[in-house]
Amino acid sequence: MRATLQPPEQRQQLPAKAAQDKIMKYFILLQAFLVCATSGQDPTLLENVDFPGSDIERILTPDAECCQIYCTAHFRCTFFTFILRHPDIPSYTCLLKFTNNGLPLRRATLANVVSGFRLSAVDPNKHSCFTKTYQDVDFFGSDIRAVIQENPTECQDSCTNSPDCQFFTYVTEQYNPAPELRKLCFQKFATKLPSPPVINILGNVVSGFSPRNCDDSTCDAACPEFLIPNVDFPGNDLDRVLAPDAENCQLICSNHPRCQYFTFFTEEWTADNRKFFCYLKNSATMTPSFVRLNNVVSGFSLRSFGIKRRCSDHIFKGLDFLGNDRAVVKVDSDQQCQQLCKEDPLCQFFTFVDGDFSNVAQRKDCYTKSVIALPQPVQIRIIKDVVSGFSRIP
Repeated sequence: MRATLQPPEQRQQLPAKAAQDKIMKYFILLQAFLVCATSGQDPTLLENVDFPGSDIERILTPDAECCQIYCTAHFRCTFFTFILRHPDIPSYTCLLKFTNNGLPLRRATLANVVSGFRLSAVDPNKHSCFTKTYQDVDFFGSDIRAVIQENPTECQDSCTNSPDCQFFTYVTEQYNPAPELRKLCFQKFATKLPSPPVINILGNVVSGFSPRNCDDSTCDAACPEFLIPNVDFPGNDLDRVLAPDAENCQLICSNHPRCQYFTFFTEEWTADNRKFFCYLKNSATMTPSFVRLNNVVSGFSLRSFGIKRRCSDHIFKGLDFLGNDRAVVKVDSDQQCQQLCKEDPLCQFFTFVDGDFSNVAQRKDCYTKSVIALPQPVQIRIIKDVVSGFSRIP
């Protein structure tokens, strides 16, 4: 349900003149923010301006425009500062920030940074952040394949046409450190998969995922699940996320291009705190070892069997997907809550509070939720004679 609210920010008392100056600065910033919010256009990016403090998350983006897009996609971010060069902070750092009133507490002059506010709405497919390329920038790691291409444009086209490529790095003909890498297009995948950050057992609530992409799936209720109860595939972990059941863990694995098989720790697991843990796995042999272990479920990626499954329309009674609230609306049923999530392009999952919940004020509340699921390079470096960019369909 709703994440615990943070205490209000503490503000120092200022002399009258300083307070007036500060209010005037806030008023100017608020005007820019409101113009953006009502028009849906990019607000002015403030070069060499820092909004110190109020950080809620640190990610990497190739420029300030992308930083703004990620801020808009974040469930809580209201403004940001992008840092290109700093002695103590890695290059290309995007600091996502939040205050209750949506305005920074302070503004300072700082070289090589850009600050700004979230947009009222955004369609990443139409934003130049995901169409342009970045010269002498390397999106290091997260490779899923390398293919030969004649130029960066063809590399980006091939990434866009590959359903599991999210971004790329292309090595140009001028690259000297390793001539054998010239003209190679390294396709990459490293997004955060849309899984709840916290799953709690809680009576009289219902949670679930947006069924937005279910119409595109070829796997229905009769599809073989390839799930093996009370068997663990130990080791070879690629990633770890949370999932409400083994089928959803399998769905996440099937949509990750490098996941071959998985192990899920069920609600009945009590040996430690790994309840609802979904381990995505990969090995060179593509064959897992296995051991008997109660209250876990293992299985294989449906991708290996040529089966497509892109969504889950199941609901989970008695489970609370805690935090990451985008909005809360009163509705009559969990089906209405699920439909509300489906209609919000940035909603990925939800929690609905039914009419018997102990807190009367929260009854019939529908909490729509999200995580940033846009492509996120895990490391960005400056390297001469390489070109990086995103799939045009993030």
